[in-house]
Amino acid sequence: MHIQILLLKYFWKPISLFCSLFCVTSAQRRAVRQKLLYSKSFPYPNVLSVADTIKLLQKGASLARLGDGEFNLALGKKSICYQKNSPMLKHRMREILNNPNGKCLVGIPPRPTKPGFFREYFTRYPRILSMMKITSTYANANISRNNDFLVSGIDEYRKIWNNKSVVFIYSSAGRFEITPELFSNIKEHYYIDVNASDAFEQYDEIMDQAKKYSKDCLFLIACGPAATVIAYDLCTMGYQAIDIGHLPNCYANEVSGAPMPEKLPISKKTV
Repeated sequence: MHIQILLLKYFWKPISLFCSLFCVTSAQRRAVRQKLLYSKSFPYPNVLSVADTIKLLQKGASLARLGDGEFNLALGKKSICYQKNSPMLKHRMREILNNPNGKCLVGIPPRPTKPGFFREYFTRYPRILSMMKITSTYANANISRNNDFLVSGIDEYRKIWNNKSVVFIYSSAGRFEITPELFSNIKEHYYIDVNASDAFEQYDEIMDQAKKYSKDCLFLIACGPAATVIAYDLCTMGYQAIDIGHLPNCYANEVSGAPMPEKLPISKKTV
Protein backbone atom coordinates (compact mmCIF):
# COMPACT_ATOMS: atom_id res chain seq x y z
CA MET A 1 0.00 0.00 0.00
CA HIS A 2 1.21 3.50 -0.83
CA ILE A 3 3.07 4.98 2.14
CA GLN A 4 1.14 8.25 1.86
CA ILE A 5 -2.15 6.38 2.22
CA LEU A 6 -0.89 4.62 5.34
CA LEU A 7 0.15 7.95 6.85
CA LEU A 8 -3.20 9.48 5.93
CA LYS A 9 -5.19 6.60 7.40
CA TYR A 10 -3.24 5.85 10.58
CA PHE A 11 -1.54 9.15 11.44
CA TRP A 12 -3.14 12.27 9.93
CA LYS A 13 -6.73 11.09 10.22
CA PRO A 14 -6.52 10.33 13.99
CA ILE A 15 -4.74 13.66 14.59
CA SER A 16 -7.35 15.57 12.61
CA LEU A 17 -10.19 13.85 14.46
CA PHE A 18 -8.61 14.64 17.82
CA CYS A 19 -8.05 18.29 16.97
CA SER A 20 -11.61 18.66 15.68
CA LEU A 21 -12.97 17.66 19.10
CA PHE A 22 -12.08 21.12 20.38
CA CYS A 23 -14.30 22.86 17.81
CA VAL A 24 -17.77 24.09 18.73
CA THR A 25 -19.76 23.56 15.52
CA SER A 26 -19.87 20.69 13.03
CA ALA A 27 -18.82 23.08 10.26
CA GLN A 28 -15.71 24.03 12.23
CA ARG A 29 -14.93 20.36 12.90
CA ARG A 30 -15.17 19.55 9.18
CA ALA A 31 -12.97 22.51 8.29
CA VAL A 32 -10.27 21.47 10.77
CA ARG A 33 -10.29 17.84 9.61
CA GLN A 34 -10.04 18.82 5.99
CA LYS A 35 -7.37 21.44 6.54
CA LEU A 36 -5.11 19.07 8.47
CA LEU A 37 -5.45 16.20 6.03
CA TYR A 38 -5.09 18.32 2.90
CA SER A 39 -2.25 20.43 4.22
CA LYS A 40 0.11 17.53 3.52
CA SER A 41 0.83 15.70 0.28
CA PHE A 42 -2.54 14.08 -0.33
CA PRO A 43 -2.27 10.80 -2.28
CA TYR A 44 -4.59 10.87 -5.27
CA PRO A 45 -4.34 9.61 -8.85
CA ASN A 46 -4.02 11.90 -11.83
CA VAL A 47 -7.46 12.57 -13.36
CA LEU A 48 -7.99 13.81 -16.89
CA SER A 49 -9.97 16.96 -17.51
CA VAL A 50 -13.57 16.68 -18.64
CA ALA A 51 -12.56 17.99 -22.08
CA ASP A 52 -9.81 15.38 -22.50
CA THR A 53 -12.16 12.62 -21.34
CA ILE A 54 -14.78 13.69 -23.89
CA LYS A 55 -12.16 13.68 -26.67
CA LEU A 56 -11.32 10.06 -25.89
CA LEU A 57 -15.02 9.14 -25.97
CA GLN A 58 -15.32 10.86 -29.36
CA LYS A 59 -12.53 8.56 -30.59
CA GLY A 60 -14.43 5.44 -29.51
CA ALA A 61 -13.36 4.89 -25.90
CA SER A 62 -15.73 3.37 -23.34
CA LEU A 63 -16.23 4.71 -19.83
CA ALA A 64 -17.19 3.21 -16.46
CA ARG A 65 -17.63 5.83 -13.73
CA LEU A 66 -17.40 5.63 -9.94
CA GLY A 67 -18.57 8.23 -7.45
CA ASP A 68 -19.37 8.19 -3.77
CA GLY A 69 -22.17 5.63 -4.22
CA GLU A 70 -19.90 3.17 -5.98
CA PHE A 71 -17.14 3.88 -3.45
CA ASN A 72 -19.57 3.02 -0.65
CA LEU A 73 -20.37 -0.30 -2.30
CA ALA A 74 -16.66 -1.03 -2.75
CA LEU A 75 -16.15 -0.32 0.96
CA GLY A 76 -18.77 -2.95 1.76
CA LYS A 77 -21.66 -0.79 2.90
CA LYS A 78 -24.94 -2.70 2.83
CA SER A 79 -26.65 -0.53 0.25
CA ILE A 80 -27.12 2.91 -1.19
CA CYS A 81 -30.51 4.47 -1.88
CA TYR A 82 -30.98 2.89 -5.31
CA GLN A 83 -28.84 -0.27 -5.17
CA LYS A 84 -28.51 -3.09 -2.67
CA ASN A 85 -24.95 -4.27 -2.21
CA SER A 86 -23.81 -7.87 -2.62
CA PRO A 87 -20.48 -9.71 -2.42
CA MET A 88 -20.34 -9.79 -6.23
CA LEU A 89 -21.13 -6.09 -6.66
CA LYS A 90 -18.58 -5.16 -4.00
CA HIS A 91 -15.98 -7.29 -5.82
CA ARG A 92 -16.78 -5.74 -9.21
CA MET A 93 -16.55 -2.18 -7.87
CA ARG A 94 -13.10 -2.91 -6.44
CA GLU A 95 -11.97 -4.70 -9.58
CA ILE A 96 -12.94 -1.82 -11.86
CA LEU A 97 -11.59 0.88 -9.54
CA ASN A 98 -8.23 -0.89 -9.46
CA ASN A 99 -7.95 -1.29 -13.24
CA PRO A 100 -7.75 2.14 -14.90
CA ASN A 101 -5.37 0.93 -17.60
CA GLY A 102 -7.62 -1.68 -19.21
CA LYS A 103 -9.68 -1.40 -22.39
CA CYS A 104 -12.34 0.66 -20.64
CA LEU A 105 -11.66 4.12 -19.23
CA VAL A 106 -12.37 4.25 -15.52
CA GLY A 107 -13.67 7.59 -14.29
CA ILE A 108 -13.43 8.97 -10.76
CA PRO A 109 -14.03 12.47 -9.38
CA PRO A 110 -11.02 14.77 -9.78
CA ARG A 111 -8.79 15.53 -6.83
CA PRO A 112 -10.79 17.77 -4.45
CA THR A 113 -8.91 21.06 -4.40
CA LYS A 114 -11.42 22.98 -2.29
CA PRO A 115 -13.35 22.23 0.91
CA GLY A 116 -16.53 20.35 0.13
CA PHE A 117 -18.22 17.00 -0.21
CA PHE A 118 -15.34 14.88 -1.53
CA ARG A 119 -12.75 16.38 0.79
CA GLU A 120 -14.97 15.35 3.66
CA TYR A 121 -15.62 11.96 2.06
CA PHE A 122 -11.93 11.09 1.73
CA THR A 123 -11.32 12.47 5.21
CA ARG A 124 -13.84 9.97 6.56
CA TYR A 125 -12.98 7.05 4.27
CA PRO A 126 -9.30 7.21 3.27
CA ARG A 127 -9.40 3.41 2.84
CA ILE A 128 -11.01 3.88 -0.58
CA LEU A 129 -7.74 5.40 -1.79
CA SER A 130 -5.98 2.07 -1.20
CA MET A 131 -8.31 0.55 -3.82
CA MET A 132 -7.10 2.97 -6.49
CA LYS A 133 -3.92 2.90 -8.54
CA ILE A 134 -2.44 6.06 -7.09
CA THR A 135 0.29 6.35 -9.74
CA SER A 136 -2.13 5.86 -12.66
CA THR A 137 -4.31 8.21 -14.68
CA TYR A 138 -8.11 7.97 -14.53
CA ALA A 139 -10.80 9.52 -16.68
CA ASN A 140 -13.01 12.24 -15.24
CA ALA A 141 -16.29 10.98 -13.78
CA ASN A 142 -17.71 14.50 -13.84
CA ILE A 143 -18.57 14.44 -17.54
CA SER A 144 -22.23 14.14 -16.54
CA ARG A 145 -22.26 16.80 -13.85
CA ASN A 146 -23.23 20.48 -13.83
CA ASN A 147 -21.10 23.32 -15.23
CA ASP A 148 -19.17 20.99 -17.53
CA PHE A 149 -21.64 21.82 -20.28
CA LEU A 150 -20.41 25.40 -20.04
CA VAL A 151 -16.76 24.34 -20.12
CA SER A 152 -16.78 21.91 -23.03
CA GLY A 153 -19.99 22.93 -24.77
CA ILE A 154 -22.86 20.57 -25.44
CA ASP A 155 -21.80 20.15 -29.08
CA GLU A 156 -18.68 18.32 -27.89
CA TYR A 157 -20.91 15.79 -26.14
CA ARG A 158 -23.13 15.40 -29.20
CA LYS A 159 -20.09 14.50 -31.32
CA ILE A 160 -19.74 11.27 -29.29
CA TRP A 161 -22.98 9.81 -30.70
CA ASN A 162 -23.37 11.84 -33.89
CA ASN A 163 -25.06 9.74 -36.60
CA LYS A 164 -24.64 6.54 -34.59
CA SER A 165 -27.07 3.79 -33.71
CA VAL A 166 -27.52 4.09 -29.96
CA VAL A 167 -28.81 1.58 -27.44
CA PHE A 168 -29.97 3.26 -24.24
CA ILE A 169 -29.97 1.13 -21.10
CA TYR A 170 -32.10 2.94 -18.55
CA SER A 171 -35.37 2.82 -16.64
CA SER A 172 -38.34 4.37 -18.43
CA ALA A 173 -39.80 4.86 -14.93
CA GLY A 174 -36.66 6.55 -13.62
CA ARG A 175 -34.97 9.94 -13.87
CA PHE A 176 -33.26 9.58 -17.25
CA GLU A 177 -34.79 11.31 -20.27
CA ILE A 178 -33.81 11.07 -23.94
CA THR A 179 -33.57 14.84 -24.25
CA PRO A 180 -33.81 16.09 -27.88
CA GLU A 181 -31.29 18.89 -27.32
CA LEU A 182 -28.75 16.22 -26.47
CA PHE A 183 -29.68 13.30 -28.69
CA SER A 184 -31.43 14.66 -31.80
CA ASN A 185 -28.36 13.89 -33.93
CA ILE A 186 -28.27 10.13 -33.36
CA LYS A 187 -29.04 7.93 -36.36
CA GLU A 188 -31.51 5.64 -34.60
CA HIS A 189 -32.06 4.44 -31.09
CA TYR A 190 -33.15 1.36 -29.20
CA TYR A 191 -33.48 0.81 -25.49
CA ILE A 192 -33.26 -1.85 -22.86
CA ASP A 193 -35.63 -1.03 -20.02
CA VAL A 194 -34.44 -1.82 -16.49
CA ASN A 195 -35.67 -1.30 -12.94
CA ALA A 196 -35.34 2.20 -11.49
CA SER A 197 -33.48 0.69 -8.50
CA ASP A 198 -31.43 -2.47 -7.88
CA ALA A 199 -30.65 -2.83 -11.59
CA PHE A 200 -27.59 -4.95 -10.85
CA GLU A 201 -29.94 -7.77 -9.92
CA GLN A 202 -30.93 -7.81 -13.62
CA TYR A 203 -27.33 -8.01 -14.81
CA ASP A 204 -27.60 -11.34 -16.66
CA GLU A 205 -30.85 -10.36 -18.37
CA ILE A 206 -29.45 -6.97 -19.42
CA MET A 207 -26.28 -8.50 -20.86
CA ASP A 208 -28.26 -11.15 -22.74
CA GLN A 209 -30.32 -8.42 -24.40
CA ALA A 210 -27.30 -6.22 -25.08
CA LYS A 211 -25.44 -8.99 -26.91
CA LYS A 212 -28.21 -9.11 -29.53
CA TYR A 213 -27.12 -5.74 -30.93
CA SER A 214 -24.43 -5.06 -33.50
CA LYS A 215 -20.94 -4.09 -32.37
CA ASP A 216 -21.48 -0.88 -34.38
CA CYS A 217 -23.99 0.32 -31.78
CA LEU A 218 -23.03 2.72 -29.04
CA PHE A 219 -24.43 1.91 -25.60
CA LEU A 220 -25.39 4.81 -23.33
CA ILE A 221 -26.13 3.46 -19.87
CA ALA A 222 -27.88 5.08 -16.90
CA CYS A 223 -28.81 2.60 -14.18
CA GLY A 224 -26.78 3.44 -11.11
CA PRO A 225 -23.81 1.28 -10.08
CA ALA A 226 -24.97 -1.43 -12.49
CA ALA A 227 -24.02 0.95 -15.31
CA THR A 228 -20.42 0.94 -14.09
CA VAL A 229 -20.20 -2.84 -14.43
CA ILE A 230 -22.23 -3.13 -17.63
CA ALA A 231 -20.20 -0.47 -19.45
CA TYR A 232 -16.97 -2.12 -18.34
CA ASP A 233 -18.07 -5.60 -19.42
CA LEU A 234 -19.57 -4.52 -22.76
CA CYS A 235 -16.28 -2.81 -23.55
CA THR A 236 -14.37 -6.03 -22.95
CA MET A 237 -16.75 -7.69 -25.43
CA GLY A 238 -15.90 -5.18 -28.15
CA TYR A 239 -18.70 -2.61 -27.80
CA GLN A 240 -18.35 1.08 -27.12
CA ALA A 241 -20.28 1.62 -23.90
CA ILE A 242 -20.53 4.78 -21.81
CA ASP A 243 -21.84 5.06 -18.27
CA ILE A 244 -23.63 8.34 -18.92
CA GLY A 245 -25.22 8.84 -15.51
CA HIS A 246 -27.43 11.88 -14.93
CA LEU A 247 -26.35 13.75 -18.05
CA PRO A 248 -29.84 14.85 -19.25
CA ASN A 249 -30.94 15.83 -15.74
CA CYS A 250 -27.81 17.88 -15.10
CA TYR A 251 -28.18 19.50 -18.52
CA ALA A 252 -31.76 20.50 -17.65
CA ASN A 253 -30.58 21.85 -14.30
CA GLU A 254 -27.83 23.88 -15.93
CA VAL A 255 -29.80 25.40 -18.81
CA SER A 256 -33.29 25.75 -17.35
CA GLY A 257 -32.96 25.46 -13.58
CA ALA A 258 -34.68 22.08 -13.31
CA PRO A 259 -34.11 20.20 -10.02
CA MET A 260 -30.81 18.45 -9.50
CA PRO A 261 -31.14 14.72 -10.19
CA GLU A 262 -30.67 13.87 -6.54
CA LYS A 263 -33.79 15.96 -5.79
CA LEU A 264 -35.91 13.90 -8.19
CA PRO A 265 -37.68 10.69 -7.16
CA ILE A 266 -35.83 7.50 -8.10
CA SER A 267 -38.97 6.21 -9.78
CA LYS A 268 -41.79 8.19 -11.40
CA LYS A 269 -44.14 5.47 -10.16
CA THR A 270 -43.61 6.62 -6.57
CA VAL A 271 -44.76 10.16 -7.29
